[in-house]
Amino acid sequence: MNAKPKTKIRSSLSMVIPCGCLVALVVTAVVLLAPPPVQSQTLPANPNILVIYDNDGQWGWLGEIYSLKLQNLLGHFDAKVTRKSLASYQSGDIAASDAAFYLASVWNETPLPAAFQTDLENSPKPFVWLGVNLWRYAWDLATYAPRAQFSDRYGFQLESWSGENHPTVVYKDTKLEKDSFDPGLSRIRITEPSKVTTHAICLDQDGTEWPYIVQSGNFWFVADMPMISTTFENRSLAFSDLLHDMLGINHAENHRAFFRIEDVAAVSDLPTLKSLGNTLADLNVPFTISLIPEYRDWSGIYNEGVSENVRITRNSPVSAEMRRWVAEGGQVLQHGTTHQIDGLMNPYTGVSGDDYEFYRVTADEQGFLTLVGALPGDSTSWARNRVNRGLNILKNAGFNPVGWLTPHYLASPVDYKVFASIHPFACDRGIFFFKDAAGKTQATELNSPYIYRDTYGLKRMPETIGYIDPFGWYELQPPSTSEDLLERAKALKVVRDGWAGFYFHWYLDPEELRKTVVGLQELGFTFTPLSGGLK
Repeated sequence: MNAKPKTKIRSSLSMVIPCGCLVALVVTAVVLLAPPPVQSQTLPANPNILVIYDNDGQWGWLGEIYSLKLQNLLGHFDAKVTRKSLASYQSGDIAASDAAFYLASVWNETPLPAAFQTDLENSPKPFVWLGVNLWRYAWDLATYAPRAQFSDRYGFQLESWSGENHPTVVYKDTKLEKDSFDPGLSRIRITEPSKVTTHAICLDQDGTEWPYIVQSGNFWFVADMPMISTTFENRSLAFSDLLHDMLGINHAENHRAFFRIEDVAAVSDLPTLKSLGNTLADLNVPFTISLIPEYRDWSGIYNEGVSENVRITRNSPVSAEMRRWVAEGGQVLQHGTTHQIDGLMNPYTGVSGDDYEFYRVTADEQGFLTLVGALPGDSTSWARNRVNRGLNILKNAGFNPVGWLTPHYLASPVDYKVFASIHPFACDRGIFFFKDAAGKTQATELNSPYIYRDTYGLKRMPETIGYIDPFGWYELQPPSTSEDLLERAKALKVVRDGWAGFYFHWYLDPEELRKTVVGLQELGFTFTPLSGGLK
């Protein structure tokens, strides 16, 4: 069985915030005399959170992406999220929420809507401004000069937006990466330190420090858009951790870990499985097993042209070895039903473990993927029948899966909702869909450092540090060793309840697994059994 690593998705996403020429605009200055209200300590259970975002102009669709990602990330706090464009804001919207976020992603030099600014100034509730456009609030747009009223109220002032390279964010004495395709920063200067808490700083290419995330009373400012990227060792980890403080919802320091053994099927090599099983027994930690219920090679790619179809059965030698793994602390995940589609190279070989099962995908010679769309015949009933068929195969073989793993993580929105109705949690990173400026469907992936319930209703377990990959994938993805995974885990320690989640293909050298598990334990992570009740 030749399971291919996931490849990068071809996307038309542009992560550059367009900068136009500054045009003088005459506006009436709003006098800000009162200090910012003191933020309340805690929010109620299941808080109502308002996410306001830019969606105007050529780049407005970026706001849709970022707000969707934030909505899902807020699922960690059991929040009820309302997303609303700034253009549709109505008086009282902020007051009707327990906390509000403004994702300023589209460069704008016009005055803020009056109702929005009035409500922002009068609200004692947490308010978080991310990205650009702070000049619409902090400057006199008639002269583009900073307004003393703003700095008198908040204790800091916007100096400029800089497109220079700012490669590093420092948070909790840990250096986090800022994306090369998103180098810019809203540069602010602290004017009254007694009014401001600087939670994180950003370093420019010369090493000069700039405030990155600051708080003045109930008002927070994040100097770029962390929702652009939530990849390994990314500065988004600082934002993810500080969401607890922004919302006044503290979670205890608790660094947990889990891993899964990937793509086990009925045809997996038994001696290799037994060798790995011995390592798992020695490690003596909980783990999960991604078990494909039915192996299919409909065109005989790996069987000399002869079609092959082998299910997990109760009395097979592989099943006996899996029962030993379960006795050693393993938990079974249903990894699709066949992890492929008959009659279709989707996009590689049509063989279980290689291909997608719940979405149509094509690949070019460089390894770039094109997400074509839902499979023909995709529907709630089709997905439910397919998932239940695989679930019954596993149950008939004596296995009771504790959760789900979407093959290559990708499915249609309809399918994800079906998975949520059958399984209590999933171990794949969330993929979410949106329309770009041309009306074309695109997808974005959220790499959350902690457990959250997504907008499909799925509880997601965090897969956060990747996987052991001694080969790499074309020029798109370099090899990844246990040392690489442990470096990513070090960055994750900044998130108070962040998980180190990874996976390991069953046919690789078990010593790499051992080094990763022991290394994570030495970093202070605790391996934890998975269940739908975890938070």
